[in-house]
Amino acid sequence: MLSKQTCRALAVAALAPCFAAAAGAATEALAPGIQLLEGRHYDEARSFFELFATRHPQDAEAAYLLGKTCLFQRQYGRATEWLERATALAPRRADGYFWLARTYAQTAKQASFLRKPGLMRKAKAAWDQAVALDANSLEARADLVEYYLQAPGFMGGSVDKAREQAAEIQRRDAVAGALAYATIARNRQDLVGTEQKLEDAIRRAPADPRPRLALGALYQDEQKWDSAFDAFEAVIQAKPDDGDALYQIGKTGALSGRRLERAEECLKRYLGYSPGFDSPPLANAHLRLGTVYGRRGNKTAARSEYQSALKLDPELREAREALGKLE
Repeated sequence: MLSKQTCRALAVAALAPCFAAAAGAATEALAPGIQLLEGRHYDEARSFFELFATRHPQDAEAAYLLGKTCLFQRQYGRATEWLERATALAPRRADGYFWLARTYAQTAKQASFLRKPGLMRKAKAAWDQAVALDANSLEARADLVEYYLQAPGFMGGSVDKAREQAAEIQRRDAVAGALAYATIARNRQDLVGTEQKLEDAIRRAPADPRPRLALGALYQDEQKWDSAFDAFEAVIQAKPDDGDALYQIGKTGALSGRRLERAEECLKRYLGYSPGFDSPPLANAHLRLGTVYGRRGNKTAARSEYQSALKLDPELREAREALGKLE
């Protein structure tokens, strides 16, 4: 079966950074808040945008930036409120609908069985609107690929529609297109095809970390541990501070029991970062580090890491179960 982690890794890998567009459109008065947001100082950024939005209730940019900040902090209710306001104030703004769609989708993950379909329909409608307003919104198209692959037929799920979006992505960005087609191949359990698409993307853009991260996630899912390590280490070789690669090296070590010293080193470095929206939360890094310590026989350190994980995310079931096994 396709793991959620690999599916998401492949889809996320197709996305380019989304901060620059917002910064370019912002007014000078919002620049300090944008700098805080880009630096991932989310608490400070949220405080800045909250004050600005209160003083300027009709400013669509402030509402948009505040909504994004709340989303990055996983405050989905507030993110929805502000991004809905932003799209109402600026209904021709594609990126507003893109981030609103992601907010609905994230909310759906935590919603009841009865609420999920409605939220996902709203997400789909917002992604469609983003693409209608900006045909070059590759981020929205990549999310639609994942939606069409995961949604049941009665909600519009369709492999053919996923392929249509992948074709549109490939027309505009060969690497992102290869990643989109790899997502589809993985969904169809075509492991050889997935690997070929990702290797093709690496040949096209050897300096681009996205295909290697996706390839590493594929190997990780297939428990090809050495190949997974090699893919993630290749990213680090080109970009030593790539947080996603650091985390994945640590996760691979935690899952496999191999290269534990290296896994510990990478997870400790990752814990010094402020992860972005698409990067694993710090709670997950504490969880993986706890597993590494447990595999190395250090139960005291493992317990401390599991407790740190639960402090950050009390709903992290894996950490709670791991902690229980130590008691």
